[in-house]
Amino acid sequence: MKNTDSNADREKIRAANISIASNLILTLLKFIVGFATGAISIISEALHSLMDLLASLIARYTVGQSSKPPDEEHRYGHGKIEDISALIEGMLIIFAVIFILYEAGSRISMIISGGKFEIEIIWAGIAVMLIATVVNFFVSRYLHSIARKTNSSALEADSLHLMTDVYTAFGIFLGLVIVEFTKIWILDSIIAIGVAIIIIRAAVRMMLKSGKNLMDIKLPKDEEDKIIAILDSHKEKFIDYHKLRTRSSGAEKYIDVHIIFPKQISVEEAHGIAGYIKSDIIEKIGKINVIVHIEPCNGKCEICENKGKCD
Repeated sequence: MKNTDSNADREKIRAANISIASNLILTLLKFIVGFATGAISIISEALHSLMDLLASLIARYTVGQSSKPPDEEHRYGHGKIEDISALIEGMLIIFAVIFILYEAGSRISMIISGGKFEIEIIWAGIAVMLIATVVNFFVSRYLHSIARKTNSSALEADSLHLMTDVYTAFGIFLGLVIVEFTKIWILDSIIAIGVAIIIIRAAVRMMLKSGKNLMDIKLPKDEEDKIIAILDSHKEKFIDYHKLRTRSSGAEKYIDVHIIFPKQISVEEAHGIAGYIKSDIIEKIGKINVIVHIEPCNGKCEICENKGKCD
């Protein structure tokens, strides 16, 4: 298990490093071309990429921290730091959106009031947006696959950022092509506002998800149903189970359950059965922390549907 965990941690760190490198290069390109052309849509996308770069740096830090084993002060590990980072990333994105809306609104107001504005060397902006679309698509899909494989909230958030970039960059690419042929310069600011709306929607979704995890929300229904099915498949070995609880903490999953055994079974035997059930859950669910509490029956045979197990 240690080797598997170590490989997963290495994969997460490698993915985070790739995200940082691609975001750094694309952010610089977008800022350079954005200021050279004067296109607010490109500058807004550059700010979006800057937020993604900060998000990637946070994700890189958190996947390193979350992979640390439990210590004296963090008995349950460091998994929640991934959810905290996703929450911070969402807040950073919202700040970027406020700036984009302000700049786009100011530009629209200037054009409506008679001010003149044109985008210079627009084809440079079109080329950069196309490059950003392609690069972000492949990096996002890679991050998503590693996030699903390792159950990493931080990488999932980073993947979501980049996929949002794919949509916004492609939208700006198409918008700039239209602007180039129509010369309707106000479209640049309208596109920027559209980008802002898409960005804030993704940010809110991400913040809600990470907030739920910080509140120890239960595992998804399909995973809980699978756990219940595993417990039910071992029903002939015990009387009943109750107080089933699940939660997630970053990439870590937790489950604890109370299993009731007949009184005549020894603690050693009950412990062995509980260990077998625990191993079965881990084998079928994947990386998950399982705690099984052993309980004796209460002796009220008249209300027990499993009386035969005590004969």
